[in-house]
Amino acid sequence: MFGALALAAASLAGCAVGAPARDATPASGAKSGTAAGAGTGDATPADAVRDLPKIASCDEVGAVVASYIDGIPLSQEESYIQSDEISCVWSPPQGSITDLSQIQTFGVTISEGEDEIPDPAALGDYGSKLYFTDPRLDAVGGIALWLTTDTSVVGGGTGTVLVPGVEVTLVDARWDQNAYLDKDALVTLGLQLLAL
Repeated sequence: MFGALALAAASLAGCAVGAPARDATPASGAKSGTAAGAGTGDATPADAVRDLPKIASCDEVGAVVASYIDGIPLSQEESYIQSDEISCVWSPPQGSITDLSQIQTFGVTISEGEDEIPDPAALGDYGSKLYFTDPRLDAVGGIALWLTTDTSVVGGGTGTVLVPGVEVTLVDARWDQNAYLDKDALVTLGLQLLAL
């Protein structure tokens, strides 16, 4: 149940959909399953629209985020692999929590996204506070969105890496403690997941 509540925060990342697009337009509309600039040597154009990564199980996702999910079991109820979305959630099962410090959730959702990426400058203050750029994202025609729960007893961060065609959302929520996830890790993990 807590995992579902934590992942609900990720829905805020959906505000990127329908936002003003960046000036750059997708190159030729060709799709590639590998993120350019993610250390693969792929020559995919920076703004190429991508397909979802070819992920067959949450074990593959877990290998990428291993240091963030140490000691937290995979929630089979909240995890699934579909043609248009992959969701992997690590969270203690209901009824197993005996101490509030055990409340912790780490979730990864990879879904189909918009072909055009929002331009933070066109969103004014709203965009400048939530969206951010990074040279690694520039290389793949992407941008990122970052939210925190600084005023909540459940510390954490939620972020989304948006590249043409795909969105990677990460949620890190932990009771009365800081999240391990930060903006830099969001970009690093997002690109690693896109490269699967």
